[in-house]
Amino acid sequence: MFSNRLFNLFIAIALLVPIAIRGIGLAAVQRTEAGGTFIPTSTTITSATEDKFNTVIDLSSTITYTGTLEGTSTLQGTLVVHRDGSATFRGAEIFTGLVNGMPGTLTFKLVGNYDVYQAVQLTNTITSGTGELASLHGTLSKVGIAKDNGPVGTYTGQISNQ
Repeated sequence: MFSNRLFNLFIAIALLVPIAIRGIGLAAVQRTEAGGTFIPTSTTITSATEDKFNTVIDLSSTITYTGTLEGTSTLQGTLVVHRDGSATFRGAEIFTGLVNGMPGTLTFKLVGNYDVYQAVQLTNTITSGTGELASLHGTLSKVGIAKDNGPVGTYTGQISNQ
């Protein structure tokens, strides 16, 4: 009789352990809705070349974030302005500051476009981080309007620690 109870206990534990481990793993992933504003504080054009169809502009910029992200970033990228006034952008951005109060840096890959009315849509994808931000992953969607130093607007997205 004792061995039968021991066997049943063993089976119960064997069935519950994988569920408990999976539950612990799910609880450890924290997803956070992100949102706030961004504004460039300076922009430098490092080169500009033209052909029949496009103007290719290499630039660097400093951007200030408020909201979920609190801090500044430096950006390096290429803006291709087409004859119709639309444009595409690709670049990299390094953010230094706080994300929900946690300090560190994040590196983003950026892609986006401007329409002929200067409306801007950009996507920032986290590629790496340092400090307390080292395990963060996620994507921010930025919308705004082109101004003198670059796009000004808002960002939304989701950030997780896995």
